[in-house]
Amino acid sequence: MPKVSVIMPAYNAASYLEESVQSLLKQTYKDWELLLVDDCSKDNTLAVANEIAKKDARIQVIPKEKNSGSADTRNKGIELAKGEYIAFLDADDLWESDFLEKMIPFMEEHKAPFSFASYRIIDENGFEFCEPFRVETKPYTYRNLLHYNRVGLLTAIYHVPSVGKKFFDPSLKSLRDDYALWLDILRDGKLAFANSEILARYRVRRGAATSNKKKVMFAHFRMLRKREKLNGLYAMILTLIHGIKGLRKYKNKD
Repeated sequence: MPKVSVIMPAYNAASYLEESVQSLLKQTYKDWELLLVDDCSKDNTLAVANEIAKKDARIQVIPKEKNSGSADTRNKGIELAKGEYIAFLDADDLWESDFLEKMIPFMEEHKAPFSFASYRIIDENGFEFCEPFRVETKPYTYRNLLHYNRVGLLTAIYHVPSVGKKFFDPSLKSLRDDYALWLDILRDGKLAFANSEILARYRVRRGAATSNKKKVMFAHFRMLRKREKLNGLYAMILTLIHGIKGLRKYKNKD
């Protein structure tokens, strides 16, 4: 049984897929499996994935029969995961070569049910155009995360024996479903332990980081109201805080 199950959803990701998988293959920590789930891509993502899988027995490609969005696609991978830890790496993001070597011992040391780390922000060409997103090395509670989501999906890992298998909510239409999952994990008093080391690179298209902010903020408010059962005013205040901090997150480097 692999120590870590890595969940990678892919949709029309042929341009970056091999680079992302290579960042996993270069891990100095070797005890992992990759569940690469193709969400009915219209390009040659599936063909690229199958070629990559031929080179390493730890890679399993799962083609879906119907396109259903990233939440359901990740859930398919989680269902099949065999690892003690479940981690997430999207098909255009990158891990530093020591990501797992740093994160797994960190979680074991702190007996952490859930953990995350700092990361860099890069554009389509791999250029780091923003300041890194940094977190403090300390435990975070449900309330800490409710006030501001510090968890980058590409650095998130949870411990299955501690929390069970946790799934994304497809009803959120792949907007704020990751944030909802983190809150689900912490809701009953468990702690998330953050590692301040920069261990990953999050890829975002320039301009796209803020262009859909209105849509994301509406989804954020709706999630807080319906899933977290917050009153309207409190949910609105928290949504505005997230929106303002989200804009600052993508501040260009000097």
